[in-house]
Amino acid sequence: MSARREKYVKVRFFEEELSLLEKLRQSAGSESRTVFIRRRALEPEIGTAAIAEIIGRIGVTLNAEDVTPKTLDHLALLLDGLTLELRKVQRS
Repeated sequence: MSARREKYVKVRFFEEELSLLEKLRQSAGSESRTVFIRRRALEPEIGTAAIAEIIGRIGVTLNAEDVTPKTLDHLALLLDGLTLELRKVQRS
């Protein structure tokens, strides 16, 4: 026999928030709202750290005073990496 969850959390949403939550749940392919919310809250998001690191590098590149064609090429590579990470998250 599996362990039973004993703690109950009640959450209130605006209609717009609930609608967005439902769209996110459906796009993730989650079977229920409860499972979706529990996973989003408790399991680390796939790619989140990688995305944050890439966004940080993009910010540093954009803040550089000397923006050369080589710098722009580097920025394009960083944006490609960001796109790949976002696609991974979207598929999960």
